[in-house]
Amino acid sequence: MAQVLNTPSHSLKEFRILPGYTPPNGNAPNVSLKTRLCRKDDDFLHLHAPFLSAAMQAVTGGDMAIALAQLGGIGILPVSQPTDEQCAKVGQVKRFKAGFQTNILTLAPDQPIAEIVEIIHETGYTTFPVTESGQFHDKLIGILTDKDFDERRDLDCRVASRMKTDVQAGVELNSLSAANELMIRYGRGFLPILSKDGVLQAVVFKKDLDKHLRHPNESIDEQKRLLVGAAVSTHPEDRERVEALIAHEVDVLIIDASDGHTAYQREMIQFIKAHTSAPVIGGNVVTAEGFRFLVESGADAIKVGMGIGSGCTTQEVKATGRGQGTTLMEICAARNELEQKQGAYIPIIADGGISGPAEMSVALALGANAIMMGNFFARYTESQGNLVRNAAGEVVKEYWMEGSMRAHNMRRYAQTRENFFEEGISGYVPHVGSIHDKLPTIIHMLRATLATAGCCTIDELHEHAVLEMQSHTALMDSQIHDIVPTNIDQRIL
Repeated sequence: MAQVLNTPSHSLKEFRILPGYTPPNGNAPNVSLKTRLCRKDDDFLHLHAPFLSAAMQAVTGGDMAIALAQLGGIGILPVSQPTDEQCAKVGQVKRFKAGFQTNILTLAPDQPIAEIVEIIHETGYTTFPVTESGQFHDKLIGILTDKDFDERRDLDCRVASRMKTDVQAGVELNSLSAANELMIRYGRGFLPILSKDGVLQAVVFKKDLDKHLRHPNESIDEQKRLLVGAAVSTHPEDRERVEALIAHEVDVLIIDASDGHTAYQREMIQFIKAHTSAPVIGGNVVTAEGFRFLVESGADAIKVGMGIGSGCTTQEVKATGRGQGTTLMEICAARNELEQKQGAYIPIIADGGISGPAEMSVALALGANAIMMGNFFARYTESQGNLVRNAAGEVVKEYWMEGSMRAHNMRRYAQTRENFFEEGISGYVPHVGSIHDKLPTIIHMLRATLATAGCCTIDELHEHAVLEMQSHTALMDSQIHDIVPTNIDQRIL
């Protein structure tokens, strides 16, 4: 006989956080949002801001992944694209970061200038190291820029005849500040880093250092490159995708499945753990049983939530899912029990049911370490959706769910072309501008919430937060009422 739980499932929107004592040094600027994303070796992979952009076609591409990592979070590239395209975007993020770049286009001395002109037009790059073989890790013999030749008259010339050979470089440098000092001294915006034998080891660009100064809380790896994650499915053919992503130095893999409590997910997690040291995040699940299953399978973090995305129709067509508030309460309790018994801490990522700063704060207070969002990030300029005008003439962004006909991501939902049915819709969301302009305000809102709760870190919020369920009337009182606002469209989204 079916088991029926009589206690209703609760949404994040039904909770409020009660204020706690805020000490003199506990104001918002002193709050840290640094958080544990997932286990990594004997430690954790950390983020400075608890945000993941969803692994959705309409949300995360190279631009979103770069921007979010600069602001302290991490972008997750969707699996619903060819492996080579997904790997290329991983490479785009890893190469973008300020610091010691080790994979830039390098020229050989016998290349014709005509070929270099084509490269400049295709890539937009204008400064190139020249090595003896044309390979990056070889002896540096010169530098060529777009100002060293004339496109009309020098097309038949060779790189060696136009390159500068009086190259000013750093030798055996591993400090960005030292590299910056040298560039200031030389008056250059480009600094090759050489070994003692003159072999090109890395390159530093001043424009990258300027970006680093503007984003002091970037999510970066040991080589000072931006962090990026990628999704894979549970299907056996994606094992080759896993190997390709690892070869391109992805930082974390996420299993993209609407239901993570399956034998297929366990097999994929175990395959990944057996073939690489890269962390893997399992999901999605909504029960303590599902959480324990993924932990036993070897997952380094667990993603929770089902049927609660803004355009998700899973609960309507399949009647499977759960309110995110109840999901987090049950799974985070199971996480805490596991830590007490075994000493193992497993980070939790809340995925779904989050519309704005209030739901973000409640999700974190209920025990989530980080938050994955689709609709929220789809609104920014950097998302993958196209900018269009709706019937009212407003500028909006295209947004579609991975379970929609447009995405046709059948493998995520264990379907085939013949029996495909939608579990999500397509539509539009407001365009709110650049993530660089808006997300810092959201981050400050979260810090203010923690300060009001009397907490200076997310871990403290997990331990000390006091939340209360709200009646329908109380929730109505907490919303705008008895007034017609004049600036509703100017609110932060």
